[in-house]
Amino acid sequence: MKKNRLLRVGRIAAAALVAGMVLGTAAGDAWAYFTTYTSASGGYAIELGSETRIEEEYSDHTKHVVVSNDGINPVYVRARAFSGSRYTLSYSSADGGWQAGGDGYYYYSDFLPGVTTAEDGSAIVAKTSELLVRIEFPEDAEAGEECNVVVIYESVPVQYDAEGNALAPQAADWTKELISGGAEGGNG
Repeated sequence: MKKNRLLRVGRIAAAALVAGMVLGTAAGDAWAYFTTYTSASGGYAIELGSETRIEEEYSDHTKHVVVSNDGINPVYVRARAFSGSRYTLSYSSADGGWQAGGDGYYYYSDFLPGVTTAEDGSAIVAKTSELLVRIEFPEDAEAGEECNVVVIYESVPVQYDAEGNALAPQAADWTKELISGGAEGGNG
C-alpha cells in the first residue's frame, strides 16, 4: 500500500512537472505576443536635422547651381561637379560666395541659415548664391553633342570651436551627419 501511494505521488509530481514545463513555454509565447502587439497614444515631434535641396538650371553650356536650406538649423554647404574626361569643367561665382577648397569641392563661404519667418508669417528659405559650372566642349565636338555632368552637394550642421565661434566651412568635419544629394543633366 505504501508502494502504491509512493507511485501515485510520483506520477502526480511527474505530471505536475510536465504541466509546468508546458505552461512555462506557452507563457513565453504569450508574453512575446503582448510585448510585440502593443499600442500607445500621444507623441512628440522630433527635428532630425536640416533639409537641403539643390536647384539646377542649364543654359549656354553652364550649370547654375543653388542650394537651399528648408530646415531650421544652419548648415555648411559644398559642391562638386563630375563629367567624362572629354569635357573640362570650370567654376565661378559672380558674388564670390563660393570658394575653391583644396579637395576639389567648392565651399559656400558662410553657413546657410535655416528657414526664418517674415512679418506676414510666410517662410523665408535660405539659399546660396549661384555656383556656375561651365562645361568646355572639345574642338572636335559635333553640334548637338550631349554630355552628362553630375553635381554632388553635401551639407553638415554648423560646427563651433571651444570659444563658441563658428568654424570656417573648409575647417568643418564633413563626416558628421552627412546629408548628400545630387542631380544630373545638361545638353550641349
